[in-house]
Amino acid sequence: MRILFIPSGYQRIYDYFDQCIFNGLKKFPGIDVDFFSPLHDFPALQWKCNQFKPDMVITLLGDHLAKETLKWIKHQSFRSVLWLTEDPYYTDRSIAKIPFFHTVYSIDRGAVDYYKSLDYKHVHQLSLGTDPEIFAPARRREHETDVCLVGYPYPDRIRLIMLLLKETPFRIQVIGNKWQRNLLHKVRNTDFALLNRWVPPRQAAYFYSRAKIVLNTHRPFDESTNENSAGIKNNSLNNRSFDIAACGSFQLTGYIKDLPDHFEEQEEIVSFRTDEELMDQLHYYLSNHQERQQIADNARKKVLDRHTFHHRLEKILFGNTDD
Repeated sequence: MRILFIPSGYQRIYDYFDQCIFNGLKKFPGIDVDFFSPLHDFPALQWKCNQFKPDMVITLLGDHLAKETLKWIKHQSFRSVLWLTEDPYYTDRSIAKIPFFHTVYSIDRGAVDYYKSLDYKHVHQLSLGTDPEIFAPARRREHETDVCLVGYPYPDRIRLIMLLLKETPFRIQVIGNKWQRNLLHKVRNTDFALLNRWVPPRQAAYFYSRAKIVLNTHRPFDESTNENSAGIKNNSLNNRSFDIAACGSFQLTGYIKDLPDHFEEQEEIVSFRTDEELMDQLHYYLSNHQERQQIADNARKKVLDRHTFHHRLEKILFGNTDD
């Protein structure tokens, strides 16, 4: 089978996603993989396809593909696959590209239900996975912090971190761009550490491994910079859920609808719905090391068995599309 991969065309975390997919495809026996930049023009894609003769074209997001390119892809004999990895936050963009592909995967169950309600029956749910070669337990696991959060300072995350700083004595570390302008001037806790920048995946894995508990909350569906005019609520886990677990780290995550489809609660992951639940869970698991570590170990095993990029690519290449 010959597969042409068209990456997202974005940088930072998408460099990682694109590389995971391209490298992952090359590991399947009997598959010949080539690469085409979405920043090249339409005639260049036609030439590439005429030379390579792909059986399948896979792309992430498709944001950099021109309308004429999408129309051309739709009428080719190869199977075309679009993976929408920003749903439901950019459904306004996503929905414009769905008609041009034979098979579409979205990371979010809520978005899939919305697309199907519009009679797009070829859209299916497929979460992002993790790369266990990057997200793995640290060789030395001394815990430097009690609670760690990696991510953008959405209002609810700021509120939760401020709550922890005000109400607990925990050693807290926050990593992510733009936190300083939103938080640092309000903080008086000497056990608070801030790294005010985006960190690449391998460095994020380091911080996950050094925390007793990793706090994982999801981006709000109605955040002001989203392009989600239909107001689709996110129902699915973010990619950090799998990354944290792959590191053998314990995570405390905001509850989300399809969490039970991926992890067994209290055995592989622990969730919270309210501030009170969050505080209770933090106090309990910080005081119960063995139970905390057993849950983390169980989650890592689950991820290695079911939730790597290899598993996701198996479904794209060979699996059925039953949701």
